[in-house]
Amino acid sequence: MKKIIILVTLTAMIMSCSELARMEEEYQQDLRERGRRCRYNYKGEVQHCGYIN
Repeated sequence: MKKIIILVTLTAMIMSCSELARMEEEYQQDLRERGRRCRYNYKGEVQHCGYIN
């Protein structure tokens, strides 16, 4: 019984990780399609990024 519970838990964790990976890919695709403009400070560090369109 313990092994089944552990198996179900691990399966749920794997499914949630794949869902997070899919969401991240959609976010990255959205950024590529819309484009971004970033502002940098005098050291060259990113201060703020926003969408162009």
